[in-house]
Amino acid sequence: MSAPLSLESLPSELRQLIVAHLATSALKDVALTSRILNQHATDILWQDVCLVDQWTLHLNEQSNQPWGHRGRGEPDEHDDTPIIQKLYILATNPAIAAKVHVLTHRCHLPAPNIFNELPRMHFDADNLSQDARLHVLLKLAIRNMVNVHTLRIVYGHWKLTSALLAGFLTQRRPHKVPLRKLWLESCSFSEEALRSLLPSKGTGLESIRLRRLGSDWLDALHNRRLRSLEFRLSRSGLYYQMHNGVGGFIGTTIHCSPEDLPELWSHPLLEELAEKGKAFDAVMWDRLAEIRDYVDAHPAEFDSAQLQMVRAHFTATNPPAPKTPMHWLFESSASTLTSLNLDWILWRRRESDSHNSASYLLHTLKGLKFPHLRAFQVRNAVLPLTQLPDNVYLLEDTFLDFLEAHAKIQCLGWPMDKIYSHLKPSVDVQNRSRKLVAHLAMMLTDLRIDAQYTGHGEPLTDESRTTEGIQERSRRRRFIEEFVPHMRKIEQIKLEGGIPRDEKRELLRALHWCPLKKIVMIGVSFPAGNTWGPGGLQLKALDPGQVSEFVYNLEEEDFEGIIASYRRGFFVPSHFNFEPDYGWPAQAPLLQDIALHHASTVEELKICGYNGCPILSFQTNITSPLLGGLRGYDNLKQLVISFWLLTWYEDSYRDTEIIQSWIDTRSPSSTALTVVTPPASPSRDQPVDPAQFPNFSNPGVAPRPQDFNRWAVALKTRFTPSALAYRVARDIGPFLSPVAKERPGGVRVRASFCLGAKEERGSASDIFDLDLRIGSGDQVLEFVGPREEGETGRWWLKHEERRWF
Repeated sequence: MSAPLSLESLPSELRQLIVAHLATSALKDVALTSRILNQHATDILWQDVCLVDQWTLHLNEQSNQPWGHRGRGEPDEHDDTPIIQKLYILATNPAIAAKVHVLTHRCHLPAPNIFNELPRMHFDADNLSQDARLHVLLKLAIRNMVNVHTLRIVYGHWKLTSALLAGFLTQRRPHKVPLRKLWLESCSFSEEALRSLLPSKGTGLESIRLRRLGSDWLDALHNRRLRSLEFRLSRSGLYYQMHNGVGGFIGTTIHCSPEDLPELWSHPLLEELAEKGKAFDAVMWDRLAEIRDYVDAHPAEFDSAQLQMVRAHFTATNPPAPKTPMHWLFESSASTLTSLNLDWILWRRRESDSHNSASYLLHTLKGLKFPHLRAFQVRNAVLPLTQLPDNVYLLEDTFLDFLEAHAKIQCLGWPMDKIYSHLKPSVDVQNRSRKLVAHLAMMLTDLRIDAQYTGHGEPLTDESRTTEGIQERSRRRRFIEEFVPHMRKIEQIKLEGGIPRDEKRELLRALHWCPLKKIVMIGVSFPAGNTWGPGGLQLKALDPGQVSEFVYNLEEEDFEGIIASYRRGFFVPSHFNFEPDYGWPAQAPLLQDIALHHASTVEELKICGYNGCPILSFQTNITSPLLGGLRGYDNLKQLVISFWLLTWYEDSYRDTEIIQSWIDTRSPSSTALTVVTPPASPSRDQPVDPAQFPNFSNPGVAPRPQDFNRWAVALKTRFTPSALAYRVARDIGPFLSPVAKERPGGVRVRASFCLGAKEERGSASDIFDLDLRIGSGDQVLEFVGPREEGETGRWWLKHEERRWF
């Protein structure tokens, strides 16, 4: 009789597969309790390491410290204790440090709001992560992290960001695997870090993503003065409330420009803030005495005198430093880079500022050569501050030489109105441009196009009469007519921002011969059409909280024309030849028109925009005709769609309470949400038999008074995750293809809601997504969420699945 199987008898590879399916909390337990599985569990637990600070309240009863905004005592807004504890393990345990593949540094605060906060923020906060012992510990840890291939810094502390870049990009770093990927978002690094890296022969980076960076990346390093209403994070200073990423606000302290501040407001000097940071650090290190003693026994590699010698030697023997950090990154990575992504860079801090710095950088960039470049993206749809300078065009003038020199590009992203000029160039330039388009036609697989978001929504068609508006329209339509019809290999297309609906339609028609698998359309208005009626009148009839004088930029849909087009039927000639046809006559809705050309290949469809989107559980008459085209997408695997959630109840909006109820449903012992698989979807609502109600018609029997919280009942029955999942399935399920729903796992649907605090001081709306799978018979197979963009599990997943990084 053979011995029973046990974990010890299994090959290491099988044990590794078993551990890979465990949740994070289970992995921690296994690592602590199982000798056999410890190695495999720690391999996974330490593969991705995140260095994040924390908020700490220092109790101070003896000195009668008054009650602060979050308790009695003095808060350290950026306590580095958890960062130091992780670095200590990595510095003292080379075996564990060698398991780290991806290192992330981020501030514990939510990332700055791109509209209200990012344009006013400076990221060179010099009293965050300032202690020299922290930087010594980081150097010791980096020596042991020999297998890190990806470094992400998202909203990172200035000095720690500088130390991380200097440590990982220097050629002197011990490593088995080179650093290949660098993600920098909402951060900056110092001149000292830049100078320490300049003697390097090259970074060796293959992928760079620069995202939501301030204009200080483009300015000279010494030119970072705070102007009116601008600020930096600080460990003490002026109390300020910022967006919390969950539809509300969170308080912290900042150092801001004294300009235009009321005289009564306290405004500590930079020296005072630095001293306060040192005092907090002293308390922190006293609590970490063991780690402090370890650091004191390992002095820094360079003291200040040595650093001055390095600077003097560099100045005497080398050319001056490049003008900006961004310039240096591009130039030092040119020989190895395969992917370069500039995502919503603030080329200016204010609209009145000049484009000089941006023009200098872009003209420098166009002169560089990246022999292995396969992805090149510049996105700028969000703010006027992210717009490219005038006279910068991709296929004419500025970047024509650049694209001709980079023949391997497969992914291209660029503003739609900055590809061609509104003025015809010379014949020579036209010929070169056409030749380049013919080459790209057989190379591009991913195309990402955007235009600046427009006020309260995108029009059906652009009828601009201003000179600037006419020129922008001419440039967009040149792209549709001279570039798009020639493409043959594109599998993914993303259209974002203020692109009129008819131009979206014509662009997708022009891609008729491409095997599109994924279509993304994002705007202020719902791309598929307006379900709210002209000016949003039907929404206002359902939502008493809507301000009557507020006018949505929503045009009325031609209901009769759409119905007539369905009666006539739809077809596309077998020998389709694209001819642009702008305007929006009585015809098929957008989703039906797209289905005619691409339904047989599309697997993912994203249609997001809140103005005019379907109202959950309250479909208007036009909703069904607009969404009916979805039934033709038999190969659809995933649909992302915006829904409007009615949150008005008993004379007030209940967004904050709804959001809090979602957060409360999450497991406190897990960093990710649990996927809920319901046993079965509930049956359709049935009428209630009147005999079930008490008979109060007898005058001698008085009804018993009922005292209950009606809102609590509504919250439970309408807005819990399970209730929302079934509501979404009932609304969207009938529009999905039966063929797609019958596949194993059904169709994954992501319902996107926009909720947030609505207060006198301002609103703070954020996006929350509910993921569910809808199967045959519109059954809910499983669901997870709703989750905000910054929720831990979703945040990691989004970073890991990002294409071309």
